[in-house]
Amino acid sequence: MKSTFRMHATASSLSVWDAMKEAAVPVVAYHACALFAYAAFSGAALVSSGIDGGTIVLLLGLGVTVFAGILAGQVLAFLRVRTWIVLLVGIGCWLGSFAMAMAGVAGLGTVGAVFALALWLFPIALSGGLWSLETHRALWSSWLPLLFATAAVLIWTETRGTVAAWFEGEKWAIWDIVSVAMLGTTVALLLFYLVTRETHRLALWRRGPTAPLAPSLREKGAARPRLTVLSFVLLGALAAFLTVATALVAPYLWRTGDPGDGEGNGYGEPTEQPEAAPEEESELLRRIKEGLQKMGEKAVEAGEKAASTVCTLLTLLLLAVIGFLVAYRPLKRLFLIRHLKEPLWSVPPTTRIEQGWRLVEIAMGDAGVYPRAGEDAAGLARRAGPVLTRLSPVEVHGLEDAAEVADRVRFGLGVGPEDLEVMQRFSGWAIDTVWERLTDADQIRCLYREL
Repeated sequence: MKSTFRMHATASSLSVWDAMKEAAVPVVAYHACALFAYAAFSGAALVSSGIDGGTIVLLLGLGVTVFAGILAGQVLAFLRVRTWIVLLVGIGCWLGSFAMAMAGVAGLGTVGAVFALALWLFPIALSGGLWSLETHRALWSSWLPLLFATAAVLIWTETRGTVAAWFEGEKWAIWDIVSVAMLGTTVALLLFYLVTRETHRLALWRRGPTAPLAPSLREKGAARPRLTVLSFVLLGALAAFLTVATALVAPYLWRTGDPGDGEGNGYGEPTEQPEAAPEEESELLRRIKEGLQKMGEKAVEAGEKAASTVCTLLTLLLLAVIGFLVAYRPLKRLFLIRHLKEPLWSVPPTTRIEQGWRLVEIAMGDAGVYPRAGEDAAGLARRAGPVLTRLSPVEVHGLEDAAEVADRVRFGLGVGPEDLEVMQRFSGWAIDTVWERLTDADQIRCLYREL
């Protein structure tokens, strides 16, 4: 009977144009959130350092980098490019930025500072754009707009001169209507993006290339998921709650810079500030250059520590490998023989007999008589008899009896009342007698042979 449902769709019911239309709303929402956060950062930077050519060039360069990276990341997500490829590109950009910082960005001028900062920021924007459309990555993409929003609030707070009040314990003094508006609007736009992203995810679940069911009709009008007026009200209330909660908690989490970095001593007391920058260089550009230079110095220090750590780990790894190669087979043999002689847990008599003959096979292998594939115990006993006769100064008894017991158990012919005792007595004698009559070189060889 022909099924009326396709439980595993082999192709997407979304055309390329439909897929672009489904992704348009979260794409626009994410760009709007990032654009507002970047505009707030740019406005705070211009108010802090003044409007001049260097600052404008820097902000324009950063803006082009950020939104080009977001757009490129979203195109890669639409093309379903693997995340690890994007991460490799980001690592390459960061290495280039660190190299420029270590080489001395200050000597490269405004263009060099903008380029070094763009190399550092582009992977963040690229990953943000990629994760903004990838499944289960929406929260990860919020890193980028929150980065600019946080920087905007901090720059604006420093510009207003309320840091001294914060040092004195008045944590609330850092907030005003502008900083709260920056934070609250970013949170609201970010929540709106997350909601639209869930709508996009639902569309892919229903009609995408991995949809479990092929839909028989296309939802339109009231059937499509949408935000109602009540939804917008609840979304605004949630945004207000998160804004107030962040405003209450954040000032108690901020701290000054570490001692010696020119920002504070870590206890709320200002330290000596760096020399003033030349008049023709903007304050924002000077800070960015200093930050990049410091980043290069810390990268060198981190590289030295990482190199020392890597050398230590490689040494430990090498010692572990050598120890494994030296001790694995001897320890395995020791444990195996101990278990075959006296099982570490309770086993039935037939298993004890099989383990006893396995011990005999190990002893015969030590003597140079290796079991053959498909060979019965009697055949091994016939080949091993002359070898054991040469090794033992006394006549060997019990080999044939032990082989007969092993074959009866192997072929399911039953176990006699004395079979277990015969096998235990002869297997213990065989392994001890053969081992004691081996030379030192042969014993070492036997320790490292495969069992």
